[in-house]
Amino acid sequence: MKFPVLQKIRRGRRAVLASCMCAALVGVAGWAYLSFLVAPRDAAIGQTQQQVAVDAAADAAVAILSYGPDTVDADLDHAHDLLTGPFADYYGTLTRDVVIPAAKEKKIDTSATVVGKAITDFSQDRANVLVFLNQSTTTADTAQPTTTSTAVRIEMERHADTWLVTKFDPA
Repeated sequence: MKFPVLQKIRRGRRAVLASCMCAALVGVAGWAYLSFLVAPRDAAIGQTQQQVAVDAAADAAVAILSYGPDTVDADLDHAHDLLTGPFADYYGTLTRDVVIPAAKEKKIDTSATVVGKAITDFSQDRANVLVFLNQSTTTADTAQPTTTSTAVRIEMERHADTWLVTKFDPA
């Protein structure tokens, strides 16, 4: 003897079970998609953005610390274009009042090269970078280059697709 009510209950349970299984399968598939396809791509984008910020900081450090006596105005104007905020104002005043006159008067020729660079903190619009540099300087009085090594902590801020220096602190 068959009980129609029990058959309906069993069919209902099977339908609920099948629905739960489908939902679980969709959930696992979604998790797998996010974990294996989307997350690695996001991580790669983050690493690429960090490298862009690090490279911009290194390039700015070289520009800030490199100039010649005959090109000092153009060299430091180029460097100023890589800065923003109060640091840009300070740098403009310092270079106009001190660096440019001294470079022209004493025939200062200085060149910086990056020997190491690393990111210390990063977000979408801000980065802190440590840049290690060697700087070679000659003057009218000393034709033999004087070489110094230094580390600089540089704070960067993203403006559209460009990273600009907001702080430049020798370590």
